[in-house]
Amino acid sequence: MNVLILCDRDSTGTAGFELREQVEKTAKETGSIVQTVVLNSDEIKPCLGCFGCWVKTPGLCVITNDCANDVSRELMRADAVVILSKLTYGGFSPDVKAALDRCIPNISPFFEIYHGEMHHKMRYESFPYWITIGYGDSTRDERELFRELTDRNALNMRPPKHFCITMPNADECSDALQVLGQILSEGVRT
Repeated sequence: MNVLILCDRDSTGTAGFELREQVEKTAKETGSIVQTVVLNSDEIKPCLGCFGCWVKTPGLCVITNDCANDVSRELMRADAVVILSKLTYGGFSPDVKAALDRCIPNISPFFEIYHGEMHHKMRYESFPYWITIGYGDSTRDERELFRELTDRNALNMRPPKHFCITMPNADECSDALQVLGQILSEGVRT
């Protein structure tokens, strides 16, 4: 299985704990081929909201002087995507949010009713499995909001399966990594 890890800069060294390395190690232990992209919102241009990715260059962002098209392409080539994000007021970190905003070319501009709601149609036949890991100091309400946000993202992107794991501190990391390993070993295999 090909696993793409999209992580923010904070995950590379929070209080001396290398969360990104631990997630990579866990994924590799399942026999997966792992690619990691450390995202940097300072280097990813914000989405212009121009809809060029839908009408001018379907499937590709019209902004071409950063890494967003490469990240978007790799996301669609993966079997599973692990998004490692510091919880920021119940949302994604700025690094992760910037990259996800620029992945809009991966959905169609057309709409349909899906699960009783209006959502974008799928551009591609399938979307990779989606596993989000929210970490960092956070309240119970912030973690619940993060879960709801990832559920809503999954409705738009329509992965075959999606999972959300949150951990408010490093003490809960081993439990989260164990859940991640189990998901990659059992839950994502087709």
